[in-house]
Amino acid sequence: MRHFKINSLCICILLFVAACVPSVIYIDTIGTMPGEEPGYEKGVSACYATVSDGTMLLAGGCNFPETPAANGGAKRYYKGIYSASCDGSALQWKKVGELPEASAYGVSLQYGASLVIAGGMNENGASDKVYIVEAASDGCNIRCLPSLPCTVDNASGAVCGNYIYVVGGNADGRPSSRAFALNMDDVAAGWCELPSFPGRGRVQPVCVAAAGALYLWGGFTPAGDDGDAVVHCDGAKYNLASGEWSLLPTIVDENNQPLTLSGGAAVATADGRIFAAGGVNREIFEDAISGKYNCVPKNEYMRRPIGWYRFNDRLLGFDATEEKWEILTRKAAYARAGAVLATDGENLYYVGGELKPGIRTPEIKEFSFLIK
Repeated sequence: MRHFKINSLCICILLFVAACVPSVIYIDTIGTMPGEEPGYEKGVSACYATVSDGTMLLAGGCNFPETPAANGGAKRYYKGIYSASCDGSALQWKKVGELPEASAYGVSLQYGASLVIAGGMNENGASDKVYIVEAASDGCNIRCLPSLPCTVDNASGAVCGNYIYVVGGNADGRPSSRAFALNMDDVAAGWCELPSFPGRGRVQPVCVAAAGALYLWGGFTPAGDDGDAVVHCDGAKYNLASGEWSLLPTIVDENNQPLTLSGGAAVATADGRIFAAGGVNREIFEDAISGKYNCVPKNEYMRRPIGWYRFNDRLLGFDATEEKWEILTRKAAYARAGAVLATDGENLYYVGGELKPGIRTPEIKEFSFLIK
């Protein structure tokens, strides 16, 4: 067997011609979270990360570094910005700067070689701020982009051409179906609001851009005046040319049962392939956010072993041309929520996240392919 890095064309060949070239996904732990900020080394979720030109940028996130969340611990937010070379060796982190304020739960996007952070929140509340972080020889440069029209947290987004999109999440503290776009060629014009996606607002969905469209899946809606709590398993598609939304069918697992990507991570490669991993279990999470607690008593919800929560342990691929999902592989390494999935065009990187409610992982994984 031999392990090697592949480009986007090779990814397509391996996925679509598997019968001719047997392959499996190869997972490698390439490092852990840096330790410059006390507590960060224990792992964070809802952070910001991107990989470009062989360099990973990592920033922000949150965890419970002292007392576990199950015991009423305080959540800590972080502001450090870190850089490391993804050259095949273990990550060697260097702190290159700090965000203007500690932040997590914002939208993490790659624009060119830069990291864009839109919205987010900390112990003081949600934010409407948008930053672009650019690596520099002596550290990093941070520029402010126009603020969003409202505070946004737990949303998702995508980049298509010179446009940055932010979709869903909480807008001014309420579950939202709103979508916003920023033309990076005309930043002074600020954000414009697109048509809202159909249905109720979705918190913690995933969103990617491919084949001239925005694709949105998963997310959850707490109970409110518009209905009971629900964890979504379907999706919606926004045609960038026509400016219209259409519904996408429910994602299903190997047993044809509904599968949610709520709290999961997704990324699109330059060749139009979409990958998704992780997310909560629909039945268990919906039972909890509804307040029913039929699966487990409320006071025990955060005290069960990791495997009980049945986070999604699948890596999925979506063909935007056929609009079909494929389960590529199942491994415990994918079973995270609140992680970031990034790509350098050759490999996928799975950064941070939680293994169960309140418990983070410091591990950073690299996904590539192993040829038999």
